[in-house]
Amino acid sequence: MVDTQHQLPKSAFISVTLLCNSRCIHCDIWKNRGLDFLPVSIYKKLPPSLEMVDITGGEPFLRNDIPEIVRIIRKRCPKARILITTNGFLPEKIKKYAPTIVTYDPAIAFRLSLDGWGETHEKVRGIPQAFEKVMQSVAILKEAGVTDIGLTFTLMAINQHELKSVFTYCKKEKLAFSLNVVHDSPIYFGKGKMRLQPQPKSVKKDFDYLFSAQMKSINPKDWGKAWFNRYSYEYMLHHRRPLPCGAGENFFYMDPFANIFMCQIKNWPIGNLQKQSFEQIWYSKPKQKFLPAAHACNDCWIVCTAKDAIKKNKLKVGADIISLIATGKPMLSPHEP
Repeated sequence: MVDTQHQLPKSAFISVTLLCNSRCIHCDIWKNRGLDFLPVSIYKKLPPSLEMVDITGGEPFLRNDIPEIVRIIRKRCPKARILITTNGFLPEKIKKYAPTIVTYDPAIAFRLSLDGWGETHEKVRGIPQAFEKVMQSVAILKEAGVTDIGLTFTLMAINQHELKSVFTYCKKEKLAFSLNVVHDSPIYFGKGKMRLQPQPKSVKKDFDYLFSAQMKSINPKDWGKAWFNRYSYEYMLHHRRPLPCGAGENFFYMDPFANIFMCQIKNWPIGNLQKQSFEQIWYSKPKQKFLPAAHACNDCWIVCTAKDAIKKNKLKVGADIISLIATGKPMLSPHEP
């Protein structure tokens, strides 16, 4: 008999809609058309084992029932840290719904996209007043009592000159900072996006600064972020993950049509939650078929797929961090370019 309590996933990346009010150069989700809102009852079928749920889109606040989605997930997954990823372009809806969301989950986390200041963020996101709307949404979330707010920076050649300043701003304002290098995904972001990446050597000084600042923090979480960012740089050089992927073991991706995928990067579908129970999907033959490929995959190194690998290998990562602290090792090892 399968021991479901110990083998069900710990994390989920859940897209509640593919509709989007942004026009990002590094993501094609906004090109989707048509309604795709599942009934909120579908989220009652998520596995209660989840310890991390990232609610994303498209843009989640295009759904008027986003508070109810949070309420259901909070009840269904009592151990989960729930995070909403938003572009922040609907401050009026965030103001309307954030207080209710906080009553359902006082520990709710929000991550807003910010890819630079003023004109830079507008160029990346393709929306007038993009920067101002994000800043307004951050202020609204603070007023609503949200205590876990952060900004996510997607690194590209077009905005590489502002990586350091966005990180510094987050540090000053006591906002969490997350960094992702632009990636491809045939089932999510779209193809051909990695051509937008900067030349690694051109951002080495910025990564060195970021790594040094995070390693000097008294917060161990920042050391973990420094470790992740260190290998984000090396991934740009070598396209090799420092840790094996846990797709289909530790986490999964669910699209707005209840299709369950091993992850949001690869087109590896394993079932549909409208037609099957989660357990039927998780212990299915399609998932077993994709597992060897997932273990060997090197097609990404981004926060949402790296978190679980880091957690699973926390002793190895911890030992590496201790070594970095003890030796003062630079962000790149000596043999790197």
